[in-house]
Amino acid sequence: MDLYTFNSPSSQLGMLERSFIAMLLTGITTVVTVYIIGPTFIGGFVGQGVLAASLITLWLWSLGIRYLLNNWFVRQRSQLKRLIIDESSLPEFLNDFRSQYEFQQLVPLNQPGSTQPEVDDEFCRWAGDWNDLETRLASDEFAGVIITTAEQIPEQLIDRLMQIRINGLRIFRVSDFYEQYLSKLPIFHLNQHWLATVHGFELIHNPIGLRFIRYIDIVIALVGGLILLPLIIAVGLTIVCSSGWPIFYRQARTGENGKQFSVIKFRTMGVDAEVDGAQFAQEEDPRITSIGKILRKFRIDEIPQFWNVLKGDMSFIRPRRERPEFIQMLKQDIPYYDLRHMLKSGITGCAQVKYGYGDSAEDTAEKLQYDFFFIENYSLILDISILVRSMKVILFGTGR
Repeated sequence: MDLYTFNSPSSQLGMLERSFIAMLLTGITTVVTVYIIGPTFIGGFVGQGVLAASLITLWLWSLGIRYLLNNWFVRQRSQLKRLIIDESSLPEFLNDFRSQYEFQQLVPLNQPGSTQPEVDDEFCRWAGDWNDLETRLASDEFAGVIITTAEQIPEQLIDRLMQIRINGLRIFRVSDFYEQYLSKLPIFHLNQHWLATVHGFELIHNPIGLRFIRYIDIVIALVGGLILLPLIIAVGLTIVCSSGWPIFYRQARTGENGKQFSVIKFRTMGVDAEVDGAQFAQEEDPRITSIGKILRKFRIDEIPQFWNVLKGDMSFIRPRRERPEFIQMLKQDIPYYDLRHMLKSGITGCAQVKYGYGDSAEDTAEKLQYDFFFIENYSLILDISILVRSMKVILFGTGR
């Protein structure tokens, strides 16, 4: 329920709602496991009144603790200062971390910067050039130094940064800062040298792990398909009765290594929705039918993709793909866009649970940064995290 994500005080009502739902689900689960399917003697030890009182006490206690921690965290975060060694990526960086931290900026030596650079942002202040590094760090308390410059750093500055790290202050490359605090990779800052040498990307170097994931996909698709068969039949009949045939909608997608395949979904738009050609779906798309809105809200339209998983065209958790009609345009506008095609397409992915709806090239670029994070940092724990977040999206109809 995202209760370990600290937000600003203005969103504390959302915390109240989420904590209540979490406690309600905890209560239901406990009742089922203790009084319904659990051994009889357990119910004798735990009276229903005791359980109710315990749940209420736990909810009030945990909610109070979270309010206190949230307010403390917001105050502490607003006081954090970080020193930026900057060359060219500052505007994008500040846009992503706006209002979260206070930054001070150092610019390169022997560059136009002897006067204050044009940084029109209340969260970043001019601090001097690279010669002022020790002076600035000694004059204030900083939580770390962030290197956003894409250029080669002079050897004398490397020596000073090494000494700063030995003395206990954190040094971040901009990509590391993004990974740690936003769980994404900044495509505006990546280059071929970084992509060729960075640690990670184990998912594409582990054939045994990929084979294991393939077996899991097959089992889940078979068992899930059988369990959901009554729902599939009911949805099919509903679509026919409300808007006629066809029940399913097929769409070309670009899969692993650029190979195209046909993805199958329940039809959620009118039959003539694309008479004028392919176009991005919109958040309030007028082409979507009344039944289609419900199917999309709770992701029911994605169920037929279990067949794509069985065929091997897709996996359950991977970066989702765009249509071939859009890919050529996106490749021109977004750096390294093709890298996401090194893996199979997915039904859900890191971008879907972290970012949600997107209907433009800018949204696609933002989602690509989460996909890169997934590819570089793949682990079973990350898969489970995405699965849990996806279930929350399905149950509560949030996101796209």
